[in-house]
Amino acid sequence: MKLVSLVSGSLPLKILLPFVLYLIMPGCYVDVPPRAPEVVSIQLSELLADSDPEVRRTAAEALGKVGQSAAHSGLIAALKDEDHRVRAAAALSLGSVGDGVNGMALVEHLADSAEPVRAASALALGETEVSAASEEQILKALQHPQSSTRVAASRALLSLDTVSFSADIVSGLRDSNANVRQGVAAVLGETGDARALPYLLKLLNSDPDAGVRSEAAFRLGKIGDDRVLGELSAVAARDSDMTVREWARWAGRQIMPTREFGSGTRPSQ
Repeated sequence: MKLVSLVSGSLPLKILLPFVLYLIMPGCYVDVPPRAPEVVSIQLSELLADSDPEVRRTAAEALGKVGQSAAHSGLIAALKDEDHRVRAAAALSLGSVGDGVNGMALVEHLADSAEPVRAASALALGETEVSAASEEQILKALQHPQSSTRVAASRALLSLDTVSFSADIVSGLRDSNANVRQGVAAVLGETGDARALPYLLKLLNSDPDAGVRSEAAFRLGKIGDDRVLGELSAVAARDSDMTVREWARWAGRQIMPTREFGSGTRPSQ
């Protein structure tokens, strides 16, 4: 595909913005050299103040694809945009140009009023260099009065490359919201820490929500050992929910792949 350069300066970038993504995708030929990514990033950053929210959203998305770290200040400012679509796009792009400063800004938006922004912030934190201070703030968000923020915090912890077992994480298992408890169960499993086993077993045996019990079974299959086989076997035989029973059987097969537990096929979700 042959295209005239879209960043050569012949037309306002706002008009050409829908085509900017073509320039930064492989496979397109331009017959004049495009402007340097640094220049394009500056121009896109200027469009974050445009009166049209669709232009601001597209500019925020494009900045993430250009990937210039200098764009982070404009994207952080865009996290306060009145349009939640712009805020969500800015959050995702910050994951592409991330550093410790971005991490703190993203943590704040785990409490955003819009679900897409909370979800985007949690996802972006997994792509960002998260400082100890940022991780501490995520853990504090597990105690936020709004359950939606606590859910987002659990997702953020799950998205991190590494997370350590802590009392702050364990406290989330007492949450009144089942989605939070399930997210925290997943985080405990990701720690790979044997200290998580008793807590996962307690969820498996007594949590009132089938999704939480299924999550606990799955995580026990990942980090459990012979000590949990008896309880997995009991749950596989007696739990009131078929999906929980299937995951308990699956978990047992991961720990001891014998005929008693089956072939090891993961149950359908």
